[in-house]
Amino acid sequence: MRTILATLAAFAVVVVSSSAADIKSTTKLRISSVGSEYRSKETTDAGVLTLSNVFAGSFIGEPVDAPDTSAARYTISFDIQTREGVKTEAYVVQYCVDATGQAFVYLPGRGESSYRRNVSTILREGKDGRWHHASAEWSQALQPYLP
Repeated sequence: MRTILATLAAFAVVVVSSSAADIKSTTKLRISSVGSEYRSKETTDAGVLTLSNVFAGSFIGEPVDAPDTSAARYTISFDIQTREGVKTEAYVVQYCVDATGQAFVYLPGRGESSYRRNVSTILREGKDGRWHHASAEWSQALQPYLP
């Protein structure tokens, strides 16, 4: 009897875990330039969205000092699928590529306009309010959507 209950409990955990993973995914990415006339672009490209999964956070690298302010900056907003439906602009970051081609991503911190929105989606203890390297794969996937 214990073996049957243990098996059923393990099965329930697997089913719930896989359902939750399927439900929480990025459905659209919106990129707009900070401080210019550039019109925003959107993508629903499956490859870009997989790399942009807010919950996996694989696009966020190690913390770094703030990049040169002369680098063009972009606001990237993520729409996500939840059990309740699509949550528009559920997560927002700043993104830039410096003159050497290195890419960076900034997660808003306490007191900044997108912080509350971001932490209502996922809390990244110790990462908010800091610049980070952006993953090379994610940066390459974003290139066609930048001016």
